[in-house]
Amino acid sequence: MPDVVLFETKPLRDGGQLGLVTLNAPKTLNSLSLEMIDLMIPQLIKWEDDPQVVLVLFLSEGDRAFSAGGDIQNLYHDMVQHPGGPCPYSDAFFEREYRLDYLIQTYNKPTVVWGQGIAMGGGLGVLTACSHKIATETTRIAMPEITIGLFPDAGATYSLSRMPEHYAHFLAWTGANINGEDARRVGLIDYLINNDQQDAVIDAITSHSWAGDPATTVDQLLNTFTQDSSGFPASQLAMHDQVISKTVNAALASDNPVRVFLEQCEKLGGDKWLDQAVATFKSGTPTTAAIICEQIQRGKSMTRKQIFAMELTLAVQCSRHEDFREGIRALLIEKDNSPNWQYEMGGVPHERIEAHFSQPWPINPLSDLN
Repeated sequence: MPDVVLFETKPLRDGGQLGLVTLNAPKTLNSLSLEMIDLMIPQLIKWEDDPQVVLVLFLSEGDRAFSAGGDIQNLYHDMVQHPGGPCPYSDAFFEREYRLDYLIQTYNKPTVVWGQGIAMGGGLGVLTACSHKIATETTRIAMPEITIGLFPDAGATYSLSRMPEHYAHFLAWTGANINGEDARRVGLIDYLINNDQQDAVIDAITSHSWAGDPATTVDQLLNTFTQDSSGFPASQLAMHDQVISKTVNAALASDNPVRVFLEQCEKLGGDKWLDQAVATFKSGTPTTAAIICEQIQRGKSMTRKQIFAMELTLAVQCSRHEDFREGIRALLIEKDNSPNWQYEMGGVPHERIEAHFSQPWPINPLSDLN
């Protein structure tokens, strides 16, 4: 059975090394499993402590996806076996996944990611954690957690709380698919480079001089490959900016943003992309929609460490409440697409939301992040 993550090093011109991490589970669109996470953490720590390793590059096997998310199937079976929690596998998965994301975010060396194809959920968490983020003409990013009763996690709180509010809420509420140009517009990626340039980028890295500051050197090198937007799909967010801004801002100015956004959605439509976004929201989890409002607001004043602690609390609480299990059942297990949510859109009691932000332990397991 092939290794689900591949590690190798390539020599650099000046005598250092490039560390390569390749997600190698193309049959599951490189969705992160606990095994993959547990392989990456010690290897990344080893490279971080190795003065010979100058930078790390994250790649993926297969053309379809960088990583389409996390290990949803095993999370579901864990929740079924432990209704109401604690759910041991789910608790362990989220804690170690977030440790991986935080390790990459705070890495003391440049981390470059080649984000071709689908990047969602846990995969998007790895992508956005890297210091130098590349999108290609096939990049397709989304935060579709509202469809299964989770919430945008794996560090998404940090990104959402620091992009324009109307984009943040729209993307989180609707799970809308965005391309590389969209992602650059909202700060999720840094560079647009064609897929067929991957080998050339790696060759340029290994043949370049690394005598100067590595982060600056990486930026200068990648900018030589960066394409203008003319060769990439046009930004959907730019094309729909006015209607998204008007609709979301009207919702956020109200006492019940979720309900008002639902009402405003009746005025939207007119093209396939926007219609799909609205349909996803309407069929999504009401509890998730309400959590998102609070999540983004709280995240604005939080450090990365505080954000991961909050997200772990939310993830564990989601695994102990009904909607997460029900959402996975309806979408991925029985595939009837008829989830029986606990509440209606805009009708989730405030105390239910507060319960999701209440940590179930005396000390948060991620309190030791440094």
